[in-house]
Amino acid sequence: MTYLLDTDVLNDLFQHKEPAKILIARLSEHALLAISTLTITELRSGWTGEQADFLLPRLYALCSIVPITKEIAEQAGIWRQEYKSKGQQLGTPDTVIAATAYLYDHSLVTNNAKDYPMPELKLYKHTQEKAA
Repeated sequence: MTYLLDTDVLNDLFQHKEPAKILIARLSEHALLAISTLTITELRSGWTGEQADFLLPRLYALCSIVPITKEIAEQAGIWRQEYKSKGQQLGTPDTVIAATAYLYDHSLVTNNAKDYPMPELKLYKHTQEKAA
């Protein structure tokens, strides 16, 4: 089993939020952790150079990196178009992360399930850990 971590989960981890620390420790005991290359962009945009120098090596040690392929880009575009036709706007980052999890058969770990309405997507809701 591999878990694809959403950006919000990693933001919580790097902000030293205890539920995220517990969650990551628990998941990594019995599964692999991965992130989309897009998650690196999202995280890095919120960090200073000094923070990035400190946090990026830790991120790379924690997670494998799943590159964005043409198949991921196409699936993300399909979902954006599909949901737009239903009157629901989905952001490109969320659809790319969702397509990555879906096409690699990873469970997406997120605290923002509302951003991922695709029924075919396997979600592990981060908030489950907060209540545990």
